[in-house]
Amino acid sequence: MNEKVEKYWHIPFILIAIAVGLYLRIANPWNNVFVPWMEGARLSGNDPWYYFRLIDSTIHNFPSRIWFDAFTHYPYGTYTHFGPFLVYLGALVSMLAGATTPAEIRTVIAFIPAFGGALLAIPAYILTKEVFGKRAGVISAFVVVLIPGQLMARSVLSFNDHHIWEVFWQTLTLGTFILAYNRWKDYTGEVKNPKMLAYPVIAGVSMGMYLLAWAPGFISALMILLFVFLAFILKDMVKPNVKALSVVTIVTYLTAALVYLPFAFNFPGLATNRYSPLPVLILVGASLIVAVFRLLSKVIDEGKLDRLGVDRKYILPAAIIITSLILAALMFTLSPDFARNIQLIFRVIQPRGGALTVAEVQPFFSMGGKFSLTPAWQNFSITFFFAIPAMFYYAYRFIKTKDEKLLFILIWGFAMLVALAGQNRFAYYFGVVSAVFASAIASEILERVRFYDYISAAIRSDERAMKKIGARSVIAGILVLLVLVYPTFSQANEYSRYSAGGINKQWYDALTWMRDNTPGKEVYDEFYYQLYKPPDNFKEPYPYYPEGVYSVMSWWDYGHWITAIAHRIPVANPFQQGIGNKYNNVPGAAPFFTAFNESYADSIAEKLGVKYVVSDVEMATGKFYAMAVWAEGSLEKAGQMYFAGSGIVYVDVQGNLGISLTGRVPLGARPISGINIPSENYYRTMEAKLHIFDGRGLKHYRMVYESGFGTNTYSGFQELAYRNIYNSLYDKKLGFGKVDALSTGYVKVFERVKGVTVKGKASGDEVTAKVTIKTNQGRTFEYIQKVKVVNGEYELILPYAQNTTYPVKPMSAYTIESGGVVKTLEVSDEQVENGGVIVLDLI
Repeated sequence: MNEKVEKYWHIPFILIAIAVGLYLRIANPWNNVFVPWMEGARLSGNDPWYYFRLIDSTIHNFPSRIWFDAFTHYPYGTYTHFGPFLVYLGALVSMLAGATTPAEIRTVIAFIPAFGGALLAIPAYILTKEVFGKRAGVISAFVVVLIPGQLMARSVLSFNDHHIWEVFWQTLTLGTFILAYNRWKDYTGEVKNPKMLAYPVIAGVSMGMYLLAWAPGFISALMILLFVFLAFILKDMVKPNVKALSVVTIVTYLTAALVYLPFAFNFPGLATNRYSPLPVLILVGASLIVAVFRLLSKVIDEGKLDRLGVDRKYILPAAIIITSLILAALMFTLSPDFARNIQLIFRVIQPRGGALTVAEVQPFFSMGGKFSLTPAWQNFSITFFFAIPAMFYYAYRFIKTKDEKLLFILIWGFAMLVALAGQNRFAYYFGVVSAVFASAIASEILERVRFYDYISAAIRSDERAMKKIGARSVIAGILVLLVLVYPTFSQANEYSRYSAGGINKQWYDALTWMRDNTPGKEVYDEFYYQLYKPPDNFKEPYPYYPEGVYSVMSWWDYGHWITAIAHRIPVANPFQQGIGNKYNNVPGAAPFFTAFNESYADSIAEKLGVKYVVSDVEMATGKFYAMAVWAEGSLEKAGQMYFAGSGIVYVDVQGNLGISLTGRVPLGARPISGINIPSENYYRTMEAKLHIFDGRGLKHYRMVYESGFGTNTYSGFQELAYRNIYNSLYDKKLGFGKVDALSTGYVKVFERVKGVTVKGKASGDEVTAKVTIKTNQGRTFEYIQKVKVVNGEYELILPYAQNTTYPVKPMSAYTIESGGVVKTLEVSDEQVENGGVIVLDLI
């Protein structure tokens, strides 16, 4: 090859890799993102909607952005941990594209993650090339854009979250750092040489951008510090250039600290996951540690400690270890809060309690309760089975060759493997590890079978060399590449088609209805775009809410949707705030929805300023287990409290739906699925009363909106099963009356009201109030409330009004009966809202 070809041949391949990455991430999921029932892009998941909220606000307040957000986690608000990188990138790209409306902004920012995923080819190439060579780097650029699973899901069209940028900037940080060290390793000139200093400065900028994408990004600094620590300890074995390593590391750290510094004071105090001074302290502290290591090394190399009579090769490791222990002891003694924050970094691999119900924090290799490599195949395809042996092979190679570059990349690879084993959310990080090590070992195999030699000879048209090497080398090489790339591409091509998608039509319709049809629209729309004054004490209720502001209670999964779409303030959100629990009596969504009586739930709602409650069919079925675990504190307690065991749903020979509690189905029946059988306690909970019973018997909650049905969904099928279980097992025990065995609205919105009190004398032992309710979907159900007569008197509290403006309303007057005496009654919205009192004797 001529010099230019040799120097630049990799560029077309990297560009092709980027193009393939863009195709997979944009073309494949297109129809799941641009749907006919929503104007603009349908953003995926939950957090991308909160990024949209931040970007939308930033455009309105540019260049200022929200750091404290009062529009979530009512009544406290929260300091947001979503970094400035993606917020300002989204705002700038939207403004450059001329996007002004929410739909236009969503459409523009939907493309950002796809470019992040495709451009990941560049840092993967740099890192792999600097450790394993250019050929391995080119393979890595191709493979990394094909990794399926979480890395693909978090970088497709519409998933505009920081995750792909975490991976991008971490990989670029490590790649540019080792590139800088490689350039400095044999450099003997002036330290102040601008051209040479540019290398670690670029690494520092990359690390700074990692921090601006994700506050805990200083973990890359800690991995590099571990590398430096080991390099100094193993100095006589590995033979690193410790002067070059020290200069590169310190310049990288200090540059990163300068990049981060303008955003370092947006949280009061120190925190690992907020924009506080902690990363600056870590980076500056790490720089000082490296400087101390270098000073010790220099003192020992100059023989100033020879008088101790100890071999130099033992003095440096001992001095480094002792110094590190002293520094750690000082940190823990003088600043326990700082030390506690450092410890929090390592707790991410040990989720407990309710956190175990969060899908992304499940242990990767035992998500189903038993060890399995299936998640590895689903997330990394064949690359995982190349990469893991490769990691151990290169560990062996490091022992044999003492190459410090291998030590560097192995620290990263095994650190990410440990993190992956603890939480499956780190699969998107390990996707790059898998691509890099799989590409490295594949490239080594290609070299050993002389595939590269044959290609080089072919380019030179050297037929003699080609003949000598033989076609078998080409065939072997092609087979290696096919085994690595084909299954990975096939999975990526399929996975990317279905990775996008988030909010469904039922939820979107419900929240747009809420935005336009619940009180305070103008107040909320104005407050939504404000920059909020931080409170003096963020652990106390936020003191600067406008008059009349209320909250919306739903499960935490839906908090960002409520904020960004309905422009209302949720109690709970996907930051796992506002969840609460029963075991410590912390008010929140979990104890509210699992409450066994309305008065307890209502006391929680009163404390949290709740006016509307939103339930969906998933909360009533599959997600209820998560609510129960958060409420009770453990999987075991939740199972014992709310479930009676496992069953099988089947269809018998006549086509009737049935549920077996014994594990056996009737002869000829067709099993459909397994199901957790709800216990009697489940049907006493607020969630069951709201969604399964449509609010029957509740005094302070009335349905005001019902979305389209969940008939053709798995959750809708589960609702049908839950209703059948109630009718079969618990109707007579609980006495709520039978429920219709059908799937109902996917989303239901309830208003919390004072209710109208109806009281008087009664001749019977019990008073029953009934009225037929018709929803906006045309479905009807019967509202029933029963109370005992005490000393000849009764008291009902009724939530529905005949003249309501809501689309869910009574079809007639209430029928109130006791001891054979029947009377009818109509009440007004004003009476229901203000807690009116009506005297009605039933004698």
